[in-house]
Amino acid sequence: MPEITQPIADCPAKDAFRHRLSEDGRESLTHQFVLPHYGIAGFYYPTVRANGHAKGRLFLFGPAFDAPIEEQVETQVADDLDFDDWRFGPLLMAVREPHKVVDLGWSGDRIQFEGRWEALHPPYAFSSHPKGNPPYYGDDRTEQHGIVKGNLCVDGRNYPLNNFMIRDHSWGPRVWGLNQHYKWIHATTAGASVHFFEMQSFGRVELRGYLYKNGVMRHIRSVDYEIDYDSRMMHDRFQVTVTDTDGRSVFVDCQAFAKYQLDLDPKVLLNESVVTATIDGEAGTGWCEFCWNRDYLKFAKPYVRRFG
Repeated sequence: MPEITQPIADCPAKDAFRHRLSEDGRESLTHQFVLPHYGIAGFYYPTVRANGHAKGRLFLFGPAFDAPIEEQVETQVADDLDFDDWRFGPLLMAVREPHKVVDLGWSGDRIQFEGRWEALHPPYAFSSHPKGNPPYYGDDRTEQHGIVKGNLCVDGRNYPLNNFMIRDHSWGPRVWGLNQHYKWIHATTAGASVHFFEMQSFGRVELRGYLYKNGVMRHIRSVDYEIDYDSRMMHDRFQVTVTDTDGRSVFVDCQAFAKYQLDLDPKVLLNESVVTATIDGEAGTGWCEFCWNRDYLKFAKPYVRRFG
């Protein structure tokens, strides 16, 4: 891998908005609810295809609920509708300051949500890495941590928000099944933020991500982790030492408080563990998503207690 010696380049303001996509392109903007004090996890998930077919999804799960709650809307949107005022059905997403401030809203039957997301640090663009973004998984993507303030209301019960929220923006092709396995990991505290995406495909392991600490963001050079699985092969605890290109290292310890298996593609399943996390002992929250090839997961699951 080329040596990474330069600071991470700034992300252009235009990349906070809608992109012109190739025929197989898809643009998505996930916002992850991580609310262990309420027993709630979930995601607010606008997507749009190159042909203008758009979806909005708000999905909640966790020990606060007897069963997951999902609300969704689909529609065709105009070519000139952009993320500065992205609204249809119950959904509103409005980028007020590129990469800094986003207003979010949902007015559904069971779920009402209004919030303002404000960034804790600049976005990390995969294009800033010398090898770029794996092309089967998008033209580019940005990952960022922030604080969401506002209110989430579920079945008439209010949950005031002043919490960390992950924001992930990707655009371009996405061929899920080309990943035999990946780990998409986030953790943030008041003092530090960590993200890495480790993909295994075509016999290669691709690693992207950042450590942000003391006002400095650097690419990740290496990760060294341990995993504890439950009987369903859902990851229950995830511990990792992350080292960046300046030689800085942090230890991240993640413990799941909510788990869910997400079915989005016929080739893979996504095992979601939403976590409380510490970074070098400082408390925070995070998200650990493992992508598994369905055949491998089915075969390996009976062995996980013995060998996993």
